[in-house]
Amino acid sequence: MADIMRRCGCRDENGKQYGARCPKLKNSRHGTWSYRLSAGFDPKTGRRRYVSKSGFESFEDAKTEKMAAEKKLHTGTYRFEKQKLSDYLTRWLDKLERNGDLKPSTVLGYRRYIEDISDHIGHHQVSALRKGHVAELIDALVAEGRGATAIRRLHATLRSALNDALERDMIDYNPAARVKLPKTDKQTVRPWEPEEAGRFLDVASQHRLGALFELAILTGLRRGELVGLRWEDVDLPNRRLTVTVQVVRVGKKALEGSIKTDAGQNRIVPLNDRAVGALVAWQIKQSAEREEWAELYDDSGRVFTMADGRELRPEYPSRLFEQLQEGMRPQRFHDLRHLFASLALSSGEDMGVVSKIMGHSTSQITRDLYGHLVGDKARTAVAGVASLLPSRGGVHTTVITGHEKAPVSTS
Repeated sequence: MADIMRRCGCRDENGKQYGARCPKLKNSRHGTWSYRLSAGFDPKTGRRRYVSKSGFESFEDAKTEKMAAEKKLHTGTYRFEKQKLSDYLTRWLDKLERNGDLKPSTVLGYRRYIEDISDHIGHHQVSALRKGHVAELIDALVAEGRGATAIRRLHATLRSALNDALERDMIDYNPAARVKLPKTDKQTVRPWEPEEAGRFLDVASQHRLGALFELAILTGLRRGELVGLRWEDVDLPNRRLTVTVQVVRVGKKALEGSIKTDAGQNRIVPLNDRAVGALVAWQIKQSAEREEWAELYDDSGRVFTMADGRELRPEYPSRLFEQLQEGMRPQRFHDLRHLFASLALSSGEDMGVVSKIMGHSTSQITRDLYGHLVGDKARTAVAGVASLLPSRGGVHTTVITGHEKAPVSTS
């Protein structure tokens, strides 16, 4: 049996609510409307259960909502389980972590995002979550001064979790889909020119880890890949190395894990003469350090280590890089990767080859980051075509090929 009634929160002299018996309900503006539906028996407890909802401004609103609930009960799609968003997000991430679906660093990032989401809208029921709630979350984060990139990553976490809820029939649609997000400004960096890179390498060569920076520029390896590189993955006779692991900072720990992308995992990176020479010289130096430290040497098997053989902390190369470039045009350690791509493409290397060496998941990523360098090659090509054509009427045409290096996008 279904009932639609008007109720209020007024109480009698004993403090008990009047409910539908309040004398003030004679006033049509007093109280709110609610409905109650019999929903059969709970299969777990065997007890009769009901579906009810209150707070409607009018009879018609309550009737419309009641009819929608009746339809869901009839089709078996009504969701009796109530779960707060904060609880659901925590369970969702715990399951991903148990299944090994995420890297430890990704899990740590997701937990931070979930804390932020829960602080703002975690009290809402998953089944009652609406786009307006997600929009309120985004607005609140913007008001707090959060960056556009951080907000987009947080939103992506929420959207992914709610996609899982959608697949489990916990919600009818994903309220995080098609929500307006703050625009990100594309940041640009200008990699060092060859002359600048040369001056830096001259300075870095005076440090015992100078070979690490040289290899970074000559191979485009990520910081974590360089720190995690093992001698067993270096094949000097065949002039190549295999990128198998990386070391990243997760909280207060440095952990070894797989490479950032599937395309980057176990990729083969060729070594030119200069890279081989740098590694051979470093191998000799490391052997001397091993002899000097004798039984105190901690042989980690890594290519680049501390003087006593201990593994490098992931942040150590970045701090050292900042110190060594003092007085030069400032760069981040990751910009050495951009420098490799810039030099490779400017020298005429194929975009697809560079993409594979760098371990990008698709060549489109490489094209988005460094496509302007293809334009440089195109200008050189058309200039070469023009130089082969005879001049018009004996008048020689001067072809201008000089140009400034365009910035590289980091997005």
